[in-house]
Amino acid sequence: MVSVDFVPPVDPGLGEPGIFGGFSVIFAVFLVIVLVGIGFSVYIGIRKYTLIKRAGHDPFTVDAALAAKVLNSDVLRPGTAVDDAAPAKSLEQRLADVDALHERGVISDDERASARAAILAG
Repeated sequence: MVSVDFVPPVDPGLGEPGIFGGFSVIFAVFLVIVLVGIGFSVYIGIRKYTLIKRAGHDPFTVDAALAAKVLNSDVLRPGTAVDDAAPAKSLEQRLADVDALHERGVISDDERASARAAILAG
């Protein structure tokens, strides 16, 4: 009698090497990366919430409070910046500053002459 060995059919999506086997590995790695990312985002969110709450602020409105503080500050108002508040030095004062630097030995004769020329040229 001839014996025939029974070979069960192979499902190509369950562990069979090839396209479907590689897809399941890539999908599993992608899924793990996404889940780790979500977990990390939740962890960071909880840490930020706790830190802001301990500082005595409302964690849900802290961005609006910061925006209001910046908008109400003197930094954004015209004429209140440090550069705007400082009066411009007169021509005589600028020349006197250059002469004072020269007398203290900070700048040389040539530097003094070029600085004075630049000030006088405007």
